[in-house]
Amino acid sequence: MNRRHFSLLTGASLATLSGTPAFADHHGKHKGEAFKALFGPHPGLLFGGKDKKLSYVDQLKLAHDLGFRAWEDNGLKGQKNETIEKIAEFMKDKKMELGVCVITNGAGAMFNKPTEDQKKAVKNDLERGIEVAKITGQTNMTMIPGARDKSMTREEQIKASVDSMKLCCDLVEEHGIIMAQEPLSHNVKGGEPLIRSFEDGHLLCKLVDRKSCKLLADFYHEGQIGNGDKLIENAEKVWDQVSYVQYGASPGRKEPGTGNLDYVAVTKFLRKKNFTGIIGMEHGASKKGQEGLDALIAAYRKIDA
Repeated sequence: MNRRHFSLLTGASLATLSGTPAFADHHGKHKGEAFKALFGPHPGLLFGGKDKKLSYVDQLKLAHDLGFRAWEDNGLKGQKNETIEKIAEFMKDKKMELGVCVITNGAGAMFNKPTEDQKKAVKNDLERGIEVAKITGQTNMTMIPGARDKSMTREEQIKASVDSMKLCCDLVEEHGIIMAQEPLSHNVKGGEPLIRSFEDGHLLCKLVDRKSCKLLADFYHEGQIGNGDKLIENAEKVWDQVSYVQYGASPGRKEPGTGNLDYVAVTKFLRKKNFTGIIGMEHGASKKGQEGLDALIAAYRKIDA
């Protein structure tokens, strides 16, 4: 699809939304001005659940009109290339930045001893990720580095998984992809995840020692495992390996301020560290409809102050 035809098509579809309440200003003096930080919402977050149906590009337009200059989509690899091309062109036109999608969930493998089928599945995931990155130009992609082998300590398994991780790096590194390793508070395919904390992820990245293997600091998960009062302390310890950040209240996994985590302090910490990357909004909204959208925007205006 040529650029002019694409612009006409999206312009026509977006024009139909201009009078809807979702585009009205409900956020005080900001009037949709750009956030200072690159907060990145995801599909489905900005229209209060399932009560409205917006196309993918229309959701990007809504995000931009609300002041967001970033976007993330865990499931982007599953979209058709034609859709991904439209997303990439819109974001380029609007100078928005694209955050993570999941490049692989680890295929249920224990990376210290993956089966041949699991190696093939991970390789296929990475190759699809490369294909997507060539279209979008994105760098960070979320990686779940497999499941726990409880026959050894977590530290021992992390050390034993380095060779598998380096093979993954060999596949993606020349394409500029950073596999952002995400510690998780919940189980994955295959059971408990290999990396559970910032500390676990940091150890893996340090041992692999490749520019394509870095840490995704999801503060929700770190809070969920009982480290909510040590978020900044723990982030400081691992900061040399962090390439991407995600937010979410704990408990509840809704917008900041609805749980016990101090995202005002976390955002100040990121600014002190001169972090200018994307902060993924990997959570839901605490309320439905316009009320939910207003509450979400207000929460991010507060921490962006």
